[in-house]
Amino acid sequence: MTASGLSRLLLILLPLIGSFDANAEEQSLYARLGGEPVVSRVVEQTVSRIANDPRHNHSLAKVNLNKLYKKLTVHLCAITGGGCEYTGDDMKTVHAGLDITQGDNYAMIESLRQALDENGIGEREKNELLKILAPFEREVVSK
Repeated sequence: MTASGLSRLLLILLPLIGSFDANAEEQSLYARLGGEPVVSRVVEQTVSRIANDPRHNHSLAKVNLNKLYKKLTVHLCAITGGGCEYTGDDMKTVHAGLDITQGDNYAMIESLRQALDENGIGEREKNELLKILAPFEREVVSK
């Protein structure tokens, strides 16, 4: 190939290479989860499972579930890069007095995994979300 032919080829390819770079920018976890519609559906399914499970629903007995859905959806949006601002209390305060056990926490995680699976969320996104949520366990579990 001549030098002028190579130059022309580069002129054709450079815009394509640039477009790959622009697409290579990683979307937020929130966007990869499906944004508000999917996150809110996952929250509702997760909480609903726990609320209907007599082994673990004791912690929700005093909780306004509609308020919980909204706050938890905003909280997940905030911690996964969705641009929301969570204005609720810290996790320790929110969960104080709910007597959440390690078993309750495991049940919530399992319910969350099931909801994520039902909504077609990939393993990478599930693992990223669980990694973000893991440190909250210290603030949530009280017994």
